[in-house]
Amino acid sequence: MQRVVKRSLLWVLLLMSTTAYAQDVSYQIISEKDTTVSITINGIKLGSRDIHRYMYSFQSVDAEGLPVNVSAAVWVPSEIYNGSVPCDGVVLYNHFTHLKATERVSVVGEQLCNAILSSPMKPNYVFVISDYLGFGLTENRPQAYLCGKTNSRNSLDGLLAARKLMNDYHIPQGKYLFNMGYSQGGTESMFAARLCDEEYKDKGITFDKTFSGGGPLDFQKVYTEMVRIGRTSIPSAVVLMLVSLNENYHMGLNYKEVFQDPIASHIDDWILSKDYTEAELRKMIGSDSLKHFLQPAYMDMESEPAKALLKKLKEISLTTDWNPDVTQHYYIEHSRHDDYVPIQSSRTIFSWMREKGFTTSLVPGKTNLQTNTAVFKLGHEASAVVWLIQTAAAIQAWPVLYYEGELNRYYNDLVKDLNLLKAIKLLESMGIDLRKLFRNQEKKEVQALLKELKDGHGQLRRSGFSDVMDILSQLSEILAKVDLTLQDFVEMLDDSGITIPDLIEAYDYLTKDPAKEQEGGRSPAAATYLIRHYEQVMAAWLLTGGIDVQYDKWGWNNLNNEE
Repeated sequence: MQRVVKRSLLWVLLLMSTTAYAQDVSYQIISEKDTTVSITINGIKLGSRDIHRYMYSFQSVDAEGLPVNVSAAVWVPSEIYNGSVPCDGVVLYNHFTHLKATERVSVVGEQLCNAILSSPMKPNYVFVISDYLGFGLTENRPQAYLCGKTNSRNSLDGLLAARKLMNDYHIPQGKYLFNMGYSQGGTESMFAARLCDEEYKDKGITFDKTFSGGGPLDFQKVYTEMVRIGRTSIPSAVVLMLVSLNENYHMGLNYKEVFQDPIASHIDDWILSKDYTEAELRKMIGSDSLKHFLQPAYMDMESEPAKALLKKLKEISLTTDWNPDVTQHYYIEHSRHDDYVPIQSSRTIFSWMREKGFTTSLVPGKTNLQTNTAVFKLGHEASAVVWLIQTAAAIQAWPVLYYEGELNRYYNDLVKDLNLLKAIKLLESMGIDLRKLFRNQEKKEVQALLKELKDGHGQLRRSGFSDVMDILSQLSEILAKVDLTLQDFVEMLDDSGITIPDLIEAYDYLTKDPAKEQEGGRSPAAATYLIRHYEQVMAAWLLTGGIDVQYDKWGWNNLNNEE
């Protein structure tokens, strides 16, 4: 009875505090200082930028809906702070996974966030970044890993408080508001977009675009795929997910029944203590095989413990009971070869968003859902670089591409009916002759590859589309050279909004001999070259999406400069 009364009183206090909070957003300054953020790879500093940092606290709620004070930071580039350049806007940045308490982002930042700010593009945006529950002022609590609704609410409440702080300190906020994050941050950014749809638009928050990369967007799919594969390059994340669910949602799990030793005996001092980094925990766990640290019941999707886990993952998933605003803009990227988060997680979200009314496209601005899964041969960490380059370039270009919420009419005319063939012709108008590129039979690398293929497969076929199965067979072999399957390729087309008819139309155009074009003739050799060298087709396709791929292996050192 006492417990019921106590919980009722807590809810009354929560209602009172929430009502007051809605009327008067408040914050407390923790510290204020000038500092420098930088990006360093392999010990080499690639860039840096001076910023003025405000650390502050604000009120939000925890996973149970109870009030909690959370810490965050506002990073103002010095050029904006001293008034030497105008501010284009504000970025709500959602950080990726940290495990050690001293990695709190409000103090030390986060590599990708630092990289965007200190990149050569020097985007003129103020960044707002909150510590998730379990870090900063809430360090005494268990980390709320993948508690999307909780972390996103904390981030959005932190943004509201940051706006008041910037108003009070006369910090310009510009016109635009972006929401972004990679890995866990990619998930939290999507939950923030959802919560904005559901509640925070009424509080004055509307994002111009959400940039999500490499995130575990479908919790069930991530877990079942990891179990199916049997291993992961980030075993600590699997452990952290199960511990976070238990600690934050009170599932009543017995860790001895979930994990095997040594991890089962060290949850408190290895995980909950927050004394170790992800890399250190990976070594302590000792294996990337799930069988090494999970009990068999959690590897068997038909067992009762696994069913209970999947039920909980479904209950807290991104899509459950969400009716998204299809007028909002999204960019979602995921590498085909992500070794941390299986790509199937994002693919299920693409499918769900299409069912809700979104249309996917690789081309920025053509539709409200820009997708990119055409990142391959890169693991989770390496593909983060592609995401940050795309994201930094996008927010830098936004003031030119959009005005008062409307797409620049010249750019709109360019992309509204853009398909693969039109993209190829656009490149030709810029001096990049792809037909000439594929017909060039003088390159030693091309000749060497042809000889290799001829020696391996007998007489070269020159039948064009007369034997589709032969073409698919050859395509599979060539895709295998870049660690892709035919299924990967078809999925990439589907994810990017490119149809098979688009592909056939582009193929037909690229393989026609211009001298015979008026007669409708075709160069059989050109057809053979295109099929045999599909890696270059992929490169050209990626280039239309702004991704420049260098094929040093085949001597195509810079696609932009090829004659």
